Amino acid sequence: MAILVTGASRGVGRAVAVELAAHDVVVNYHEREDAAEATVEAVEAAGGSAVAVQADVSESTEADRLVETAVSAFDELDAVVNNAGITRPHRLTDTTDETWNAVIETNLSGAFYVTRAAAPHLREAAGDVVFVSSVGGTLGTVDASYAASKAGLHGLTRSLARELGPDGVQVNAVAPGPVETSLNEVILEYLESTDFHGHEHVDTHLPSYACTPADVADSVRYLLGNEYVHGEVLEVDGGMHL
Repeated sequence: MAILVTGASRGVGRAVAVELAAHDVVVNYHEREDAAEATVEAVEAAGGSAVAVQADVSESTEADRLVETAVSAFDELDAVVNNAGITRPHRLTDTTDETWNAVIETNLSGAFYVTRAAAPHLREAAGDVVFVSSVGGTLGTVDASYAASKAGLHGLTRSLARELGPDGVQVNAVAPGPVETSLNEVILEYLESTDFHGHEHVDTHLPSYACTPADVADSVRYLLGNEYVHGEVLEVDGGMHL
């Protein structure tokens, strides 16, 4: 079984790749080749096989090349975990066209491009798609562009579940709350520099505020392994959605 994980050079993506080390893993990265190779080494240390492939998923031609390379690497493609994502938090009136487009193109369009390219292979394998979204896609967040991109993933999940399900392809999403990653640090720094109203009332119902990348990876593994969960957005947020 071969699985493509986008944005797998660090954070949640790396944790997912390592969690899936029982399979062949294609580690996608955008810029940090050294970090991607570290993920490959971590997968191999866990007993798996992995290759690193550079591609900017926000470009459709790059996404096409990524999928072609992934298929060539292991002669099959059974699952895609769309994890690649960025955040550039700004207030509405400070959000430039460039910032908006960068976030939407990476987080939402990139996931669409990769899944579109992979669909013929996934249909052949009766495979899986998992989108790594965010609780921000449901509750909103301090970054409108990020929240919009993740809400789009929820709609994409359910739409593609309807379309691809009859072909045996399961489509789901995992929607974490705050995760202990460098991306979340960017959000926290922004919160400290603004008087954004509302975030102080959004909390978990557990002692821990943030989950770990491994917690998210475990949820991805569950979605890939369960044969009857379909069209689901699994919230991994400590009850924050409550």
